[in-house]
Amino acid sequence: MSLFNNSSCCGGDTAGTTKEKSKCSGCVCEILNQLANHRMNGNLCTMGSQPVVRLVLKGSDRGLDVTGGGGPATEFTIVSFDPRTCCLVVTHREGNDTITSVFDCRCICGVVCARNGGSGFTGTSVLG
Repeated sequence: MSLFNNSSCCGGDTAGTTKEKSKCSGCVCEILNQLANHRMNGNLCTMGSQPVVRLVLKGSDRGLDVTGGGGPATEFTIVSFDPRTCCLVVTHREGNDTITSVFDCRCICGVVCARNGGSGFTGTSVLG
């Protein structure tokens, strides 16, 4: 499967289709779209601020740690989500640096709200 032919990097059933509306129809993609585009009723993670989440990738049973140190899951700030391309743009801090990452939402099976209004980890989970 090519990464350059509108197919999912995760081997979803949308490979080769041209239906834009169904491309990112999974529950995690929809939650990320709502969080990124401020459409979440009740402010699930944010309480009015930018959402900070931990991501669980498909095939994993724990949150993604991009530092490679085996520590706790990385806390990502959601920057944007494009429902047309399924691209989630997030940032995280490493020391004094802000690192930007891009994920295909179809490769994510879970979202854990990491902060609720800056008060620390809430433990709230939105799993797909």
